[in-house]
Order: sequence, then structure tokens, then C-alpha cells
Amino acid sequence: MSQASPAAADCTWVEMEVQKGDAVSVYRGRVLTADLDRWRSGELVRGALTLFDVYWSYEAPEGEGWVVVGSTAGPYSSAAGSAIIRADLILVVLPLLDGSDREAHRLLPRRMRAEPDA
Repeated sequence: MSQASPAAADCTWVEMEVQKGDAVSVYRGRVLTADLDRWRSGELVRGALTLFDVYWSYEAPEGEGWVVVGSTAGPYSSAAGSAIIRADLILVVLPLLDGSDREAHRLLPRRMRAEPDA
């Protein structure tokens, strides 16, 4: 089940906090604006939102590291670049101006992209 990456005009860049057990994970990516509006209005309580061009940070031994799905070396390098997140696990959504920092993180030298501990 793959979903083609939608046009930029149909999406909003967001930072999304997601409940994962007792922890909270923070992701950034593009979400369809129509899906975001449905979640915001309470219509989307079952099902999921797809985050396109998704990335997140983690604590690496040398400082903060970044995982860019589909383009960062490591376990997510062969992924399609999206993440599907259950709507009922989303805690906070922060709309962003754009995703320009994703490109900056994607282009960091390999030595700055330490792999997370397994």
C-alpha cells in the first residue's frame, strides 16, 4: 500500500507530537491540509494521517542526530519517505512555514548522521 507524494500546494508542513507508550515522539513532515483540517475539527478520530517527507531527531553520542526517512543512511534509508500515524495518538500539531530545515539535515555530512543505538 503506497501513497504517492502529493503536490506541495495540497500540504502543510507540521511538527507532530505522537504518544508512543509512555513516551512522546516528535516528527516533522508534510500532511495533506484536508486531513489536517479533518483532524483539527474532530472528524478524524479513527484512521491515520500520512506524513510525507518525514524526519525526526534523536540524541546521539556526539550531540543531536537526525533521521530523514528515505534519504538518511541507516535502517530507514530504503523507506518511501513517509510515515503513517494513528490519528488518536496525535497529541499536538504545530503548522510550520516550510520544510527547509529537512533539506539542511538531509545534506549533513555522514559523520554528523550517527546511527541511533539499536
